[in-house]
Amino acid sequence: EVITANWRALAARGRPGTETAAVLKADAYGLGADRVGPTLRAAGVRTFFVALAEEGVALRAAIGPDPAILVLAGLLPGDSEAFRDHDLVPCLNSAFQVIDFEKSLPGYPCAVQLDSGMHRLGLDAAELEAALPALTRLRPRLVLSHLACADTPDHPANAAQLRAFASLAGRLPPAPRSLAATAGILLGADYHFDLTRPGIGLYGGLPFAGARPAVVLSLPVIQTRDVAPGA
Repeated sequence: EVITANWRALAARGRPGTETAAVLKADAYGLGADRVGPTLRAAGVRTFFVALAEEGVALRAAIGPDPAILVLAGLLPGDSEAFRDHDLVPCLNSAFQVIDFEKSLPGYPCAVQLDSGMHRLGLDAAELEAALPALTRLRPRLVLSHLACADTPDHPANAAQLRAFASLAGRLPPAPRSLAATAGILLGADYHFDLTRPGIGLYGGLPFAGARPAVVLSLPVIQTRDVAPGA
């Protein structure tokens, strides 16, 4: 109930026509994707994101055949069968993954992640140039990126990444776009594009201060110390 309420609250912040997905990586942040997934599906979630293919396999068993499940790590060695058999969609993150996907899963859907400035996962401008012929053939169903500094709303990197994402994505065949996770949703409609991907905000984490907590952290204090100034 709490996670569903947080999802609905974040979905309500989206601009009209924007789909709100749900990120269930790390077994729904440790709360159990087999419980959280069906609950969110019943609430209206049509697209889920997980970190790894094995997480996608488990989630598919829990939520059934209809919702889309995208794997943020992309196509890793040995995962082709899991993508094929469980209708998973890799978020291709490198030119190598693009080549491997075209060889091993011809005709299957994919997404592509672009590095708009976070420097974590995704194709940068040079890799995109090298992979562009293959991606033009593959016609990804979603183009996404991730903001590095969205927790700080006035950070200049946010606007810079917004411009970079629009420029890089504009080189690809037309497809829905996604840039905003929880913090990006809170930045406003310019960052929402076609799909948002709330993760930590679903479970009560900052920067979504309006979230209802899905978990409570409780632990003993085992020691206190007095420390001199400057130590």
